[in-house]
Amino acid sequence: MGKKSGFTLIEVIISIALLGMGLILIIELFSGGLRLGRISQEYTRATQYARTKMEELSLKPPKGEGVEEGVFDSTYHWKIETKKIELLRIAKETDFKPPLDLVHIKLEVFWKSGLKDKSIRIESYRILKEEGDEKES
Repeated sequence: MGKKSGFTLIEVIISIALLGMGLILIIELFSGGLRLGRISQEYTRATQYARTKMEELSLKPPKGEGVEEGVFDSTYHWKIETKKIELLRIAKETDFKPPLDLVHIKLEVFWKSGLKDKSIRIESYRILKEEGDEKES
């Protein structure tokens, strides 16, 4: 009897198992890449909405302190908190009123991604003229 060539059954099973594990790994990497792409797209859209809203606030500044909320579309909504910052403590003790107001603006954009709620926050400071000064200019 001569020497037989070929693969044994155990060698074939092991090679198929290794190929299967490699294929599963490739599919997992592909689905992970798609998931990261979707998450990146959500954050990019939220950032664009936040930037648009901040530009709106530059053109039409907030009138006073408080909280304002709104909706961009069916997925994204926003909340703005504005608060005046005192520049000079002496203004409380005297009748002196500074010609400019410093306003702290906090903008949050919210959306739902799958089962999780996600958000981004942008904070900014704006210098606003007193309403009486705007009429003179």
